[in-house]
Amino acid sequence: MSMNCKIVTDIAELYYEGLLSPETRKAVRRHLGGCQHCREYYRQYERLRKTSKHSALQPMPEDEISETEKRLYVNISEKLRRRRFWNIVGTSAAIGAGSVMLTIGLLLTYHKNGHSAES
Repeated sequence: MSMNCKIVTDIAELYYEGLLSPETRKAVRRHLGGCQHCREYYRQYERLRKTSKHSALQPMPEDEISETEKRLYVNISEKLRRRRFWNIVGTSAAIGAGSVMLTIGLLLTYHKNGHSAES
């Protein structure tokens, strides 16, 4: 299982509370070992949690952890899918607008040099 920064920061609380499956904990630990940004994020999160008096999450039964992880991954996947979709839409719109502007510029230059559509 591979992790990216977004997933690791989204599940930092679950990792801290020990509510992840062993496989997911291992993947998070592996990511933290290789990513300075996430390692620092998690250290700050640990310091914050250690200064608070109460746990934000209650421990869950072991059989519910994998179901919770599935829902979490589905939610994260959906967010990433929507983000990719809107990135594609935005890029397409920018390319389309640039093409229109380039065409208008070329037409204006063409007509400015004395050419017309009738000739």
